[in-house]
Amino acid sequence: MALPFSKSQVVRLGERLVKAGEPSDEDLVALSELLLAYDDTLACALEQVRALGFEPTSRVKNTGTILEKLTRHGGSWLKSMQDLAGMRIVIDGNRTDQNEAVARIAQLFAAEGREPKVTDRRVQPSEGYRAVHVIVYSEGLPVEVQVRTRWQHEWADMFEKLADLIGRGIRYGEPPTHWWSAIERMTEGETPEKASAARRLYDISYKWHVLTVKSAISLSDMIDALEEAEVTVGVEAADLRKYWADVRQHLADLREQMDGMTPVSERGDIGTLST
Repeated sequence: MALPFSKSQVVRLGERLVKAGEPSDEDLVALSELLLAYDDTLACALEQVRALGFEPTSRVKNTGTILEKLTRHGGSWLKSMQDLAGMRIVIDGNRTDQNEAVARIAQLFAAEGREPKVTDRRVQPSEGYRAVHVIVYSEGLPVEVQVRTRWQHEWADMFEKLADLIGRGIRYGEPPTHWWSAIERMTEGETPEKASAARRLYDISYKWHVLTVKSAISLSDMIDALEEAEVTVGVEAADLRKYWADVRQHLADLREQMDGMTPVSERGDIGTLST
């Protein structure tokens, strides 16, 4: 399927979207047209993957996510963004089953004429994120197929929600977002004692966010080690069952901790300083 714009037009669109404080209506319409083309391609790719017996979920990136990525990587990146259209498959099995699923998907789309590109995020994790990504080409356009195990998916879902709470940059190795300006507003005109208490609460709360990210990434490392051990030791090993129970509990603890967090963007008074 042909895109509604040339590559140079897509580059210029991306650059305008980055430079503009508020994207123009015309550029937002152009971006929508571009995404519609990917939506049609994704629908075709989904049919092919479902024919293999998988049940993927799918999405075309929304405008907000695209603008976030363009701001981070530069406007020219729009022409080479390979995950504008994507689907996700969660495997009910182990690493061996994951590898077999990747091989079947790659083989299916290799017949389309362009070799799929496999990126193993288990070998090259990104801030704890692990999966296998397959960039396939359907009707000439790239579609990203994420293949995850159930545990990889559980972790990724948790970490994505954590990023929404304490800063999207944690997915790229950045520290949690500061909300110091809110504290400054809160303590204007307050007594030195109250201002000092607010600053101390802020420091403790922020350190807690940093430790939460480290804990989450360590949990991903544990999941990775256990999944690798499964294919060597065997799923029925008593030690692995115990460790998996620990992982399940740690995930539950992190989710419970997140339930008590106030999103950084909404912090503004002394009552929201708790983690």
